[in-house]
Amino acid sequence: MGYEVDFFPTLVGGAAIVVRWGTPGDYKLLVYDGGTRASAQQVVQHVQGHCLTSHVDHVVSSHPGARHAEGLELILESLTVGELWMHRPWTHTDRSVQAMAIARKLEAIATAQGIPVYEPFAGALIGPFTVLSPNRSWYAEGLLPAFETPVPPAAGLTLADAARWLRLASASFGSRWDLESLPRDPDTSAEDESSVVLYGEFEGRGVLLTRNAGIRALSDACTLAEHLGLRLPSNLRLMQLPSDGKPDHLSSHVLDRLVGERQPRERRHYTKTAVLSAPRDAPPLGYRIVTDALMRRGVLSFMTQGAQLHHAHDMPERSWYSAGPVGTGS
Repeated sequence: MGYEVDFFPTLVGGAAIVVRWGTPGDYKLLVYDGGTRASAQQVVQHVQGHCLTSHVDHVVSSHPGARHAEGLELILESLTVGELWMHRPWTHTDRSVQAMAIARKLEAIATAQGIPVYEPFAGALIGPFTVLSPNRSWYAEGLLPAFETPVPPAAGLTLADAARWLRLASASFGSRWDLESLPRDPDTSAEDESSVVLYGEFEGRGVLLTRNAGIRALSDACTLAEHLGLRLPSNLRLMQLPSDGKPDHLSSHVLDRLVGERQPRERRHYTKTAVLSAPRDAPPLGYRIVTDALMRRGVLSFMTQGAQLHHAHDMPERSWYSAGPVGTGS
């Protein structure tokens, strides 16, 4: 069974993602986030013009951030949808948080059109995808109470982290293949950690969608995948990098569990692809920390930088130019 994944970037980072799988005459579609209304319009045109349909089987709202969920309104209004998957904070808390307004609007549109709405918690199945994070209790008891809580200023990539990376780069990098400078124990906002992490396999070829998940969410996702017998490091072929590839959402240990351990440089073998949704003028430093770490593990990374990216296996060919991976000249 073939599959293809298209990334539709926005000008401010983030992306709408369309997954199509199946065989000619029997394709299914999943939309993961809608981005802005501009990127959502691209999604609608793609579904109608390339996929030759106006129906999407599954729509998933990863989390109610405006630059990810805003475009879903247009998708729900312009296409017929089989089911909508999104978190409904008001069913788990009495608090009023900004996230509720976007989610309530999506639910109202879905209800008016008779689209069933389900909450994507760990273990749920959405077509060929399994929800790996968040689990219901962590979402309700740990994440929701922390919504709208600022992340400590010291969290994420510190000046010391950046300086360490620069020292490695200036040391010709090749002689320091065994070292990497991903941040140690960074904090991530509760809203980001609530991102729906999806993993699906198509004849043994895995696709992982992470949106803005942080280290805790990705660690939980790995634990559930291991429990379910999903062999992420060996079967993964495509990974959407969390939070547009920012280094403060990853760690060396999490990458080892997701894509496999570091390979000797002389024996590295690239079998996996990672996509990060970066704006056109994205500064390279933070991204290179992540993409270099992925290269050590046999993963080539590609940046949208305003362009639509396409990944496919056993699907109809497109007359598109091949994209160039990040960092292969190093």
